[in-house]
Amino acid sequence: MTAPLILTVATIEGAQLLRIVDDVLALIAEPDPNDPAIARLTPNPYPDDEGAAAAFAAATRDDVTDRRVLDARTVRSALSAFDPEAPFTPEQARELREVTIQRSDIDSWLRTLTAIRLVIATRLGLTVEEPVASGEAMAVYDWLGYRLELLIESADDIGA
Repeated sequence: MTAPLILTVATIEGAQLLRIVDDVLALIAEPDPNDPAIARLTPNPYPDDEGAAAAFAAATRDDVTDRRVLDARTVRSALSAFDPEAPFTPEQARELREVTIQRSDIDSWLRTLTAIRLVIATRLGLTVEEPVASGEAMAVYDWLGYRLELLIESADDIGA
């Protein structure tokens, strides 16, 4: 048996991440095909060929969406000890807690954190040409990038 990856987060981080995962689950579980965030989560490999793009989407969109839902549920399960509705004192909010991520679930975490960042980037209008934004959503976007990087490094450290 291989050791799981342990992610250490402040209580408020875990609670907020759970809330964000729930938001993304709601978004992808009943997707609005006209939502640009859904389009970003189901990329088009044929941007110059409308017919091929439509055929590709018809053939893959449900599978991609199903996988994203399963990934998000895996992350949600690992975060289930957190309560996004609980009131916290400042001390309780900063209290560090461990989240156990089974090795078999690491890819689900990576895909889910990346998907959340894609949704936020879409909502903020972030592009390669216009990467600058500010505000709370941008702070969450940056925090997710930081957590994603730490998760990748931790996975590399344990040889996952």
